[in-house]
Amino acid sequence: MQSTTSLSLPDRFRSTFRRRGAAFVLALIVELLIALLLLGLIPTISPKEKSKPVVFGISTNEGNEPAAKQQAKAKAKAAKADKPEPQPQPPKPEIVPPPPVPQAKQPPSFLVLTREDYATGDIAKVRSSAPSTATADAGDAAAGGSEGLGDSEKAGKGPHGEQLYAAEWYRRPTDAEISPYISERARGVEGWGEIACRTVARYRVEDCQELGDYPRGSGYAGSVRQAAFQFLVKPPRVNGKLLVGTWVRIRITYTERGRVE
Repeated sequence: MQSTTSLSLPDRFRSTFRRRGAAFVLALIVELLIALLLLGLIPTISPKEKSKPVVFGISTNEGNEPAAKQQAKAKAKAAKADKPEPQPQPPKPEIVPPPPVPQAKQPPSFLVLTREDYATGDIAKVRSSAPSTATADAGDAAAGGSEGLGDSEKAGKGPHGEQLYAAEWYRRPTDAEISPYISERARGVEGWGEIACRTVARYRVEDCQELGDYPRGSGYAGSVRQAAFQFLVKPPRVNGKLLVGTWVRIRITYTERGRVE
């Protein structure tokens, strides 16, 4: 074996390089083995996957429906297709109400009376215009209070054939007593109404019946009959005696202004 001292410098350098190179390669191989071993022992960590958004949908499941349901739906669609489409209705014409017809003002069906009118129409307060102080009755007539006067004027026959006499007022009725009984259709129309009444005591009349009126159908006769309970009429005179219980004819005439004559 050759001594290192006898080797030249280049030979020694080569010899040293070989030994070191072999050691370096060996060390590198060992490190690679260790690295491979470590890589095999370390678990593989895979990155977490991002969660995907879940989308919900509504499935018609037409393919999974029974055949009976599919046929029913097909029939419904066919029936709906066979129905004619509704035609648009033409707009209805707007009905315009006719303008109101002005009505003529009718006279009131009642009269507003003042206190003076009521006082005038109060029969209880009317003073007798006869010469005697007491009220006349059948006894006064029998006493001859009408002696010297002529007989009452005859005025035809009554509703049942009784003798009528033209009435003579003991007190003429006032407009306030007559006007409230005038019918609506007779207001403002001139005319008259005529009735027949039986005389009773205290110059009263009763059992009045309508004889006629003018214009015909005006209702004046009915107006006179309704107001007759207020009338004060003298009984007819025959041979100087007052005959209470006989019949008299009463006529009331109405003027255009509503005055009673």
